Amino acid sequence: MRKDSINTANNHAKIICEEIRAANRLPFTEVLPARLIDEEIKGIDYRERMFSPDMTIFAFLAQVMEADQSCQNVVTKVIAHLESQGKNGPSANTAAYCKARARLPESVLSGLAKESALELEKTIKPEWLWRGRHLKIPDGTTVSMPDTPENQKIYPQPDSQKKRSGISNSADGWSVFIVDWSVV
Repeated sequence: MRKDSINTANNHAKIICEEIRAANRLPFTEVLPARLIDEEIKGIDYRERMFSPDMTIFAFLAQVMEADQSCQNVVTKVIAHLESQGKNGPSANTAAYCKARARLPESVLSGLAKESALELEKTIKPEWLWRGRHLKIPDGTTVSMPDTPENQKIYPQPDSQKKRSGISNSADGWSVFIVDWSVV
């Protein structure tokens, strides 16, 4: 592969991220349909608040996309987004957003990532496929975390690791769709 083609793809991704950051709205609202979010949050008990689970999801996505990933910055983005729609925004205090983000189960975010990747895969043009097939690249990723009893229960140590060494590892399997770079 030519080096300039790698740089072009890298620059393309940077341009997309910059456009998302520059927009005065929350990212991915057109990519994550309400029905997907509703399916993921249907089992969550919550009161109707400013930072409902769906608003918290979009705010969190905005937060991780920004160069300034502070809670204050994302709350400011939420205020701007709501006011651009003629709605009243929340207080500039970050406490409500931080508490709502802490209440959001990790399974909701991972479920949305998987479902949106599958939805995205359905929209791929046939001419983008390799010999009419979806090309997937399996990847194994290892994450280190503190060796607590809770982590040991969920992510037991491999036999090759010294017991109670202070670090637990989790090996996660991913499939990357090469055409659209979505992760399942």
